Amino acid sequence: MNMKKINNDLNNISPIKSSKVIITLRKKMINDLSNIIIEKILKFDNNANKIDVYKKMLKRGMHYGHNIVKCHPEMKRFTKTESNNKNLINLIQTKYYLKKCLWALSNLSYKQKNILFVGTTIPSSRFIGTAAIKTRSFFVNVRWLGGMLTNWKTIKKLILKLHNLQKEQKSKIFKNLPKKQAAARQKERLRLEKYLKGIALIQKFPEIVIMTSQKRDISAALECQKLGITNFSIVDTDCDPRLADYIIPANDDSASSIKFILYYYSKAIRTGLILYNMRERLKKQFKISKVFNEQLNAKNARKNY
Repeated sequence: MNMKKINNDLNNISPIKSSKVIITLRKKMINDLSNIIIEKILKFDNNANKIDVYKKMLKRGMHYGHNIVKCHPEMKRFTKTESNNKNLINLIQTKYYLKKCLWALSNLSYKQKNILFVGTTIPSSRFIGTAAIKTRSFFVNVRWLGGMLTNWKTIKKLILKLHNLQKEQKSKIFKNLPKKQAAARQKERLRLEKYLKGIALIQKFPEIVIMTSQKRDISAALECQKLGITNFSIVDTDCDPRLADYIIPANDDSASSIKFILYYYSKAIRTGLILYNMRERLKKQFKISKVFNEQLNAKNARKNY
């Protein structure tokens, strides 16, 4: 009986009203779908027990902190116990903050925010590059140049200089130059490539900065705070959590710990990009359906006239 009533109501609705109802229903469907997809993809303990997740974290040494003397007073709330004069990070809080960060990252990537990965330590430099390439983002993994964000105009000039030097090398102009001049230009090109290869194709100013070693790249964290850029960072016991907007209390010296976090970071960014592409496709479909409805209404109006 209920189904018959619904069908009768749908038949009675005018074509203009029906198009509006369809659009609202589709919008609700998109929002519900996005929430389901994000929850399913970001839940890294989906097919495992809670204990198994903590075991994985323990294997990667995510709970190891620094010496008790080096511990930052703001990081004491994230520590649980001590062993061999070293603080041990509470993994329950690590998991909670990781989920929080993943949710925020997926929403920001859905909004098409420009992301920059920063990690210049030996354990993180390799994984930073791979994570950035996977997510179509940018990275700095050799050295953070002072004023990279605060003095963005000069960085853009250096990137243009690098592009010009790369073009010169490919063309015949570079070959016709004297040996000394050619060697100097090649040296300059290699130096710029070393520090700017990760941001060579950047067009917009970075809106999100993901950091893996706050202590090493402290100038980057301070620049983010000064300019009000959203900062995601892994904070060890010797770091200051107040310098970041989103934190994950974990070991930043372990390569496996950084790899574990970056894997889920990249997963969250990719989900946001997938949802954005879905939205754009559905928008095109809505436009086509709107045009089709308008044409139908015009035809009906002519017939009635």
